[in-house]
Amino acid sequence: MFSALAALMPVLDDIDRAREHGELEGGFKVMADSLERAVAGLGLVRFGAPGDEFDPQLHEALMHGHSPDVTTTTCQHVVQAGYRIGERVVRAARVTVVDPEPAEGAARADEN
Repeated sequence: MFSALAALMPVLDDIDRAREHGELEGGFKVMADSLERAVAGLGLVRFGAPGDEFDPQLHEALMHGHSPDVTTTTCQHVVQAGYRIGERVVRAARVTVVDPEPAEGAARADEN
């Protein structure tokens, strides 16, 4: 069952992209919702959201930056959702992350 659920992740990614672009309507939406309920019923759980604290066990960082709006390394954008079954990570969420802005003194020390 694990490999069957893992094989469906690209389809779930396509559904996410269609939803993001407003293309998930009518019969396709009904089928997408049904598929998502079915895989959730089998234990496949989607994870990863903007604002999540970055966890290298759950997230794969694709890009890295700084932001004055965070106090810890934080997921800024989710490029591709992660999935797990129980405690087992099937696929890490692919994300962009931001760290807190470096302290004023640390920034000057790095410049020298």
